[in-house]
Amino acid sequence: MIEILLAAVLVVFVLILYYIYKTYNLLVNLRMNVDRQASHVEAHLKKKFDMIPAIVECVKGYAKHEKGTLEEVTRLRSQWGESKTPDEKIKTANILEAALSKLMIVQERYPQLKADKSFILLQRDIRNVENELMYERKVYNKRISWYNVKLQEFPSILIARLFGFKEKAFFSLEKDNE
Repeated sequence: MIEILLAAVLVVFVLILYYIYKTYNLLVNLRMNVDRQASHVEAHLKKKFDMIPAIVECVKGYAKHEKGTLEEVTRLRSQWGESKTPDEKIKTANILEAALSKLMIVQERYPQLKADKSFILLQRDIRNVENELMYERKVYNKRISWYNVKLQEFPSILIARLFGFKEKAFFSLEKDNE
């Protein structure tokens, strides 16, 4: 009788260890997918923000009165590049996106700029990168959702807390929230 009880306890213990093992590995896999997708988003942001010097130069030639906006965009681009954590990059990207939008609207006040071939090509390139970025952000947010849901489900929440897994923030630009 004691042997059967010990065997049952051992089986339950092994099953619990197996569940912990599988859940831990699943959480690691989900976190890695989020991190990998974050690097895709960052690469697209970099691609977009690398166009800023060309835009600034193009606008500078036509819109001398926009010096403050040009300086702000340039400063924010540098700040984004110096950001260390994904949360810092997202926060700075939000601010930079708003400043960049202001810069792109400048063309409405300067018909010569609006007709400039270089500016038109830059706008087209930025639009293409923005479309790619929108897709990458959607995938990123979907992966964040899967990860965060798994962290909150019972009993995986116990394993997540035991091993220090933390929820991650969604990537949504400020203009998406309007």
